[in-house]
Amino acid sequence: MTPSPSASDRALATLLALHGLAMLVVFPLGPQEARLWQPGIGGVSALAAAFPLACVLGGIIARRLPRLPSSTRTLAALALFSTLPCLLSYDYESFFAARVIAGFFAGISYIAIHRILPTTATAHVARHAPRFIAFGLPFCILAATALDWCAAFAPLLVIQAWLALRAPKQVPFRPSNTASDRAEPAPAALVATGALAAVSGSYLTVLSGYLVLNAGHTEWHIQAAILLGAFLGLAIPPAVARLRALLGDGPAFATTLLGSTLGLTCLLLLREPAPSALALTLIGAFLALNAARHLGLAGLILPRLDPADISVHQTHTHLAHHLGSGLGALSAGVLIHVSPGGGILVGMPALLAFALASTTLAGASAWAAVARQAIQPTATPAATPASANSR
Repeated sequence: MTPSPSASDRALATLLALHGLAMLVVFPLGPQEARLWQPGIGGVSALAAAFPLACVLGGIIARRLPRLPSSTRTLAALALFSTLPCLLSYDYESFFAARVIAGFFAGISYIAIHRILPTTATAHVARHAPRFIAFGLPFCILAATALDWCAAFAPLLVIQAWLALRAPKQVPFRPSNTASDRAEPAPAALVATGALAAVSGSYLTVLSGYLVLNAGHTEWHIQAAILLGAFLGLAIPPAVARLRALLGDGPAFATTLLGSTLGLTCLLLLREPAPSALALTLIGAFLALNAARHLGLAGLILPRLDPADISVHQTHTHLAHHLGSGLGALSAGVLIHVSPGGGILVGMPALLAFALASTTLAGASAWAAVARQAIQPTATPAATPASANSR
């Protein structure tokens, strides 16, 4: 039986979720950004990529620091820097700078949290963080749609401030998580994580624009699609667990890749106006299947890790995931453009080709990591295939 998480573990899981939400909240704001600042697809993709790439930089620096904050309240206060600059920005340039600052501090915070988060809390993180993100994101976009684009960050700031004041002051000392990085994860496993994240980043960058500009809907439909994806996503963890029990880890991962690839292909229908039910269902299904791929990959990799090495693996996975997300967002800016005549986004087949190539790379890399025994199997498998960075 998995131990119940402590109050500090729940606070740390919430902070991880808030950092994930801080990265994702900018993606559905694309139509508002285009309307206010006319930055072009390249400008929108640069905004989407700024946070995750700066997060990688902050994480790399943090991994080389001998000491990082260990107080939950201090980490919550640090998290304010991943939200407050965005809330105070007023134009494209200031918002871009704010996203860079936010990502940098989020990267430091991510590494600090993974250093002190115990392996026994990974199950809680796996349940709590994706649900928090999935149901918090529509609320943030609702605030942006009803009030102003920067209002999307206000709910995050409120929760972070509350944690900075009310969370447990100190995390209990955990010597197992303070050891140096003695076990580096296999590069192939990190390539698989980054490749899947690249698919997510590329599609998330343009999906809101496709829904509004190409499928002929309003910005109010964006949160409906995200909320639908959240509800569909509730069935994903038990479904993936069931697949693993029936088919095994490898076939279950292959099934999730196949399902997500089918969802990506169906999104080509949004090249022209589509009924609301069809457009919202396609995007919602993509968001849910996206989570399934990451869970399938975690189910293939994590059981082959020594439980004591999971926290080390998660720090590397965090960097690979955000690097892939940033590169995927930039790829959308290169492959998608606005049609001069119709004012719609074109280039979805090219984006699909990029997604299929990235998905193939992810599948091949995942099996290479296992087949070559770059990750050594152990007699005691990890209890839960957690993926705190999954979207």
